Amino acid sequence: MPHRPPHPLDHHPSFRAVIAAAPPLAELASKLGAPELVGTLALACSDLADGFAAPPDSRRRASSHRRAWAAVRDVDRIVSAARRSARVPAALAKRAQRAIDRADVLVGALLPG
Repeated sequence: MPHRPPHPLDHHPSFRAVIAAAPPLAELASKLGAPELVGTLALACSDLADGFAAPPDSRRRASSHRRAWAAVRDVDRIVSAARRSARVPAALAKRAQRAIDRADVLVGALLPG
């Protein structure tokens, strides 16, 4: 794979976690027939980027990061339900759950008090 220059948001662990969750979620989405998983994750990335572009401690940053966290939580609920229903291979569900849990924690840590 060719070396790509770092993305301006790569230094944010929350952004990297959401991006890292994309491959297992895309695979899970294809097994579930639920493309909205990937779309919701893309919206979370967009909201994270908008929040990081806003001034620190601003209302815009807080609301953008809250929207990103809400999107990640929506994905988490779908992944959890799929895992409980056993409609997908257990290893895939576990990988997706681990990835989205990590994103949930790191994005949630951005929320004000």
